[in-house]
Amino acid sequence: MKISRFNKDCGNSVDMNIIDGYLFDFPTNVVELQKGAADSFFTDAVTAPEEFKKRILLSTTIGEEDKERYFLVGDIAASQQLANNHINRLHNKITSHIPYVTFLAAIAYYHALHAKDQKDNSIEIDYFSTMLPIWLLKKESTFGEAQKAMATRFLGDHAFRIHTPGFEKEIKVSVEESACLKEGEIARFALKKDLTLQDREDANEYVECETVMVDIGGGSIDVVILPEGLKAANSRESFQSIEGIPYLAHIDKLRKEKFPELFTDLRAFDQFILDNYSKQKFELKNENTGESIDLTAQITSSLRDYVEILLAKLNDVAPPPANKIRKYVYSGGVAPTLKVAIMNSMNEKIGEERTEKYHKVPEDSRHLNLFGLEIRSIGYLQKKQAEKKAVKS
Repeated sequence: MKISRFNKDCGNSVDMNIIDGYLFDFPTNVVELQKGAADSFFTDAVTAPEEFKKRILLSTTIGEEDKERYFLVGDIAASQQLANNHINRLHNKITSHIPYVTFLAAIAYYHALHAKDQKDNSIEIDYFSTMLPIWLLKKESTFGEAQKAMATRFLGDHAFRIHTPGFEKEIKVSVEESACLKEGEIARFALKKDLTLQDREDANEYVECETVMVDIGGGSIDVVILPEGLKAANSRESFQSIEGIPYLAHIDKLRKEKFPELFTDLRAFDQFILDNYSKQKFELKNENTGESIDLTAQITSSLRDYVEILLAKLNDVAPPPANKIRKYVYSGGVAPTLKVAIMNSMNEKIGEERTEKYHKVPEDSRHLNLFGLEIRSIGYLQKKQAEKKAVKS
């Protein structure tokens, strides 16, 4: 099986992927099992790829370890006791096994869904790209060192086994080229171009002003100050991060304090908020009894509290300058959930007219980083192909 491009956003809440134009995601839940528990975990087989996606069990060796390790991934892992033990601390994606295991899981699902011959267990990937948050980039003396370390994790040959009954197989993967970009900054490509590489009309509003990309993830918040025209950030100081207020930890605290009897795990509560934020009515319905419980007041109040802290910290790291225009674009997996709270708060601070003009939460904000990776990879591969043709001619 041949894959031309594979772009991945390893979020703390949701793992998002685009493989050759096909977009899919699953919860960032990875739980390790002992071999005995893995062998007896499932009692029946699955037959459809969508069922498999919800019941991924795989094994692999990681790094230089010889020991085979077993992992549940995604929905099936969400209710396990250790599924969310990464949310209360900064998650080092360079060393953590979670991004690597979800990389394998994404390949397994895509293979199950798209491979013409399921017995073909060899997968060649021409180009893979992912991202790192700013706090991790800044840990190294240069951003390039961190980016190289992350990219190298996915480069070359990989092997893993799928143990989900009905989809058991061994898969071998070869990645020819791997790249790691900067979270937040990569989203500028998605503001400038669409997925066909055509210029976006609304990109004109960023031509004569600085743009602050505020990438709100489940675990960290990246802030990148871009020059006029959405050009690449030009200094290390243009990259900032907001720490100490992980969104997932915030809503998990709310769950434990207010709704422990309604939501037994964070993933269920996070999904409930995701399913209802667009209508701003957080009503939990018991399908067995028909009764509904309205949680709107508690949840909207908590989200507003979180936004007030976020905006105060944002003002510290990227305050609006007095002598130039600066626009703020909010992106990342949590941005749509917080959109109403952000806009309401800014309306009160600077008025509706200025808020509408200078604060943006794009329709595709949740996938803005991922789309940025996709747009960049399409352009890069097209350029590479053109250069090869030029050499031959």
